[in-house]
Amino acid sequence: EILYQKVHGPFIGEVEEGNAQTGLISNLFAAPIFRHDSEPTDFLMVLGQLTTSSRVASSGEVLTELGVVLRPLPANIYCVGQTEPRVKVFSPNTNDEKKFINAFVPYQVAKNLQRTEELHGNGLTFESIKDRLFGNTAIPQTQLRLRIKQVANFERKDNGIWSLKSVGEDDFPGVEALGRKVSPEGVAAYESECAGVRRLKDLGIEELYSGGSNIANVASVMLYLNGAAHAAMERKLKLKKVLEIKKRQKSPQVPYFQRAYEKLDEEYKQVKKRQEIAKFIYEEIQLSPWHLSGEFIDVHKRAQGSAMMKLTGIGDPSGLGEAYNFLR
Repeated sequence: EILYQKVHGPFIGEVEEGNAQTGLISNLFAAPIFRHDSEPTDFLMVLGQLTTSSRVASSGEVLTELGVVLRPLPANIYCVGQTEPRVKVFSPNTNDEKKFINAFVPYQVAKNLQRTEELHGNGLTFESIKDRLFGNTAIPQTQLRLRIKQVANFERKDNGIWSLKSVGEDDFPGVEALGRKVSPEGVAAYESECAGVRRLKDLGIEELYSGGSNIANVASVMLYLNGAAHAAMERKLKLKKVLEIKKRQKSPQVPYFQRAYEKLDEEYKQVKKRQEIAKFIYEEIQLSPWHLSGEFIDVHKRAQGSAMMKLTGIGDPSGLGEAYNFLR
């Protein structure tokens, strides 16, 4: 690809005039590639589990041990830099995700039925169809039955077998036509979304990632809790000053002020804890794949609005300040 004047190029950084830059570019992402010279003393160490038949437990189970493999490095080493997304990852429970699932599930069902009928000459039961779906295809049984009915007929007399419809039957376009509605980039975006959802669930965040306005909603809660924590701190400090004055005066009301101070201190700790939880949730949702890819494409690629990327901060995937932060 030749970059003409005023053409930025596929990467974040500019390619200077007269220079060439190697890159790994696909419909999903773009990443620069850099050549490095290796030293004669450099080597690659690979760790893995080795299965040895000579070591067998009393139960008959073959034991494994840690193995080390050393390999020399070639004279020229090419390292791929930070990947820059070119496709937005689907956000959970949005129209884009639902549109993809509505095309992806019938295609999976039709393809599995076609393959089974070609190999074995018969269709599949509902449970067999369900077991053959992609592992991340989470769809209720009632909706799955509706998707199956779009591409298959139910043979009640034949032990509840579903058979693939003929092309043109009930407007069934055929397996190949269904496949053209599902792109590899869409599958990758959906799988990336599922991985992000699983990570948030593992962290205990199960509801706030749904929908397109989750970041704004959590940010509003953070603003409220920041104000509540500040107000609780001010009340606590004011009462602390009054308590110190009462102690110097040796007032008989000191125990009452002491209990009031302890109560305000406990309230402040509770608000502060909720504030820290909200901040944690906000940062984790910001780092979700659908938010990062959307921010990068909207700000850097499409130049929507006047926003700019932060470049540094929590969105830096290296954690060392050696990569770009894609958050605006």
